[in-house]
Amino acid sequence: YLINLARADLPDTYLFQQASQSADNLDESDLAQWDIDPPYHTPRPLDTPAEARWTENLVQVIHGRRFRMEKE
Repeated sequence: YLINLARADLPDTYLFQQASQSADNLDESDLAQWDIDPPYHTPRPLDTPAEARWTENLVQVIHGRRFRMEKE
């Protein structure tokens, strides 16, 4: 599973592009909490389409941010 995950392409979305280009493009003030390893001390998310979309957006931004940080 991890090998397949590592081989997966990075997202090509607006949020990923914005996060990968500059820290000024998005408000990243709350993202430091995701820099630590799991488990994360957050409430269990709701099982709704809106929560699923929020989670997908977060993943795109985190990938973009980490990509940018590796280049710096």
